[in-house]
Amino acid sequence: MKRTVIISCTAAFLLAGCAKSEIPVFRLEDSAVAFRQVTNNFSLRGMTEPERTLTVAMDLIGPASEQARPIAIDIEEVSAKQGVDFTVESCEVPAGALYASLVLKVKKLQDGVSSRSIKVTIRPNEYIKEGYKPYLTANITWTDSYERPQEHVWRYWHLYISKSYSRDYHKLLVELYGDDMERYCCSRTYAEEDNLIYKLPTWWFATNHELTEIVRKHDLANPGNPYRHSSDYEVYSSYLKPVGGGEGLKEGETPPTILETLNNL
Repeated sequence: MKRTVIISCTAAFLLAGCAKSEIPVFRLEDSAVAFRQVTNNFSLRGMTEPERTLTVAMDLIGPASEQARPIAIDIEEVSAKQGVDFTVESCEVPAGALYASLVLKVKKLQDGVSSRSIKVTIRPNEYIKEGYKPYLTANITWTDSYERPQEHVWRYWHLYISKSYSRDYHKLLVELYGDDMERYCCSRTYAEEDNLIYKLPTWWFATNHELTEIVRKHDLANPGNPYRHSSDYEVYSSYLKPVGGGEGLKEGETPPTILETLNNL
């Protein structure tokens, strides 16, 4: 009984102390946004339509609002001209949302043009304060080649399939699982926010095992020509590492086979 009294008194004392402390909260006027990635590459490979919509993800720091809040941006036309090669459809924090996005509509690349790019910088306005400085400017490129998919897709490629990336590896995944492989994720929230396709964890595990078996059988049947990464191969210790921020090949080194870089789940 004595021990119970001591515990109860101690708990009451702690609760009383906590009650006197104020919990800091973000006010609406303190809201800020930043790009989720400073490098955003989009592949238009195989594009036949005259225009395509690209969504560049941003993170919101602060509470949701009942009204949409516009985000002010400055655009540097690196190799794309606004109104000719692309237009800005929207740049805002949607009403009721805890995320933000920049939505571009880009034109199909002309013959002989392999890529277009712009640099976008967020600046403060009456709705949004300045956010985390290293993520206020983003490079955005759209190209006709294979490119590492956006973070909310790449995150699950990295977790379930392989921590390595190369264009030949990317090409193999698309050949086996279709173009939608570039839109598969394992989060219902990401699927809704970024117009992606949700796949259960069981699908990812099964796909890892299936892919491993497909590649193993091919390599056994073709010992002189196994599935191999291309020269742009990099291995990433974290999915958060930017494109080009992984560990690549040393001079004179041959790219590894895809089989030896698949995750062993």
